Amino acid sequence: MCHLVYVVGFVLALSSQTWICSGNSRTRSLFGATFDARPPASTINADSASELCLGCSQKYFEVDQDHVQQRYTVTEEELTALRIEYIKNQILKKLRLKTKPNVSIANLPKPVTEDENLVPRGYDQSTPSPFDDYYGRTTQAIVFPYEEQARCMKKVRHPSVCLPFQLPSDIHAIDLSTAELWIYKEPDELDGNGQTFVVTEVAHWDTKKSFQKTTPIAIHHTNLTEGWIKIDVAQVIRNWLDYQDSPIHAINVACKTCAKELKNSPVSFKNQHKPFLVIYTHSQQKQLAYRRQKRNTNCSPNMNECCRESLYVSFADIGWDDWIIQPAGYNAYFCRGSCNTVASVTLSATQHSSIMQKVLHGPNRNNVRKLELTPCCAATKFQPLQLFYMGNNKTLTSKVLSNMIVETCGCM
Repeated sequence: MCHLVYVVGFVLALSSQTWICSGNSRTRSLFGATFDARPPASTINADSASELCLGCSQKYFEVDQDHVQQRYTVTEEELTALRIEYIKNQILKKLRLKTKPNVSIANLPKPVTEDENLVPRGYDQSTPSPFDDYYGRTTQAIVFPYEEQARCMKKVRHPSVCLPFQLPSDIHAIDLSTAELWIYKEPDELDGNGQTFVVTEVAHWDTKKSFQKTTPIAIHHTNLTEGWIKIDVAQVIRNWLDYQDSPIHAINVACKTCAKELKNSPVSFKNQHKPFLVIYTHSQQKQLAYRRQKRNTNCSPNMNECCRESLYVSFADIGWDDWIIQPAGYNAYFCRGSCNTVASVTLSATQHSSIMQKVLHGPNRNNVRKLELTPCCAATKFQPLQLFYMGNNKTLTSKVLSNMIVETCGCM
């Protein structure tokens, strides 16, 4: 029986997960590395030296207590399933989730799914990651009012609507770059002369919320009959993040020149016209600040040397397209191939080898059955993945997840 476990030391640094089989075991990275925990090679009759390194799906040799050779085969389909399960597990952990959110991304406002300035264009995978954090770093958040067509003003003089927001807990004032309020203006019979919208922050002077106060944010004049309006609200959002005396905040939008009745909202709440708040962080601006690196050598049909093999993960195929908006999938890659050439052996003489020898041997260095470390094709560098998804709080978030795409492979 094989069990998925985490290996300490360098393997963790590469974000690789390994599996160890019972008996005289061999520890293998799902991205290609193999660490041989068996008696010295002289006690094993392998068909060929290439089978000692499992950079791709080949045959395993297990040796029991009596040194009886046994053959165990892992198919490519089984390895692919293991790799994809590992990737799913890593995505959830980096997003601080235990299971995938129970949400639906249907009926989102059109700009959220169609506007090129709102939909993340994807992380530049040809550049090294500026982030080393294990957990995902937020680059953008789209927050919807937690209550539709609420009323927060005690005295209403013009057609208006209150938009209460609960901000994400992982964004801080120092992270904020810009923030925009998006509202969809409803048509009005006085549109011919243009309309004036007054946007104010609604708060209270006391913790018991007995004394209300309002702070002007913006006055916006528009000639639109119907359509989307963007209003800069960066300063008020920065204040909310800086002085988090309450997780819930409100913005009131009033149309001073509309002819609507006071009870009617000048802002649409239809599915594709829902108002929302967009928060951008400085992390988004750091994505393009790094130079392009040389591309890694990808595997070809007849290539036997260590190389990078394609592994496309489709979020629709794994049932995750109901909460992940972008991308539809991505190529995670993995490493495969032989490390039996002289050049490969030279490359394997790294600090990694000596570290793993100490980890694998532990205090049993004088034991007759010493563990043998066989260099194998493994990931040496990774690239980040950018996800645009909806969480359980119905907030749309764009996060950069580090070490999710294999960039280069080498003999380790």
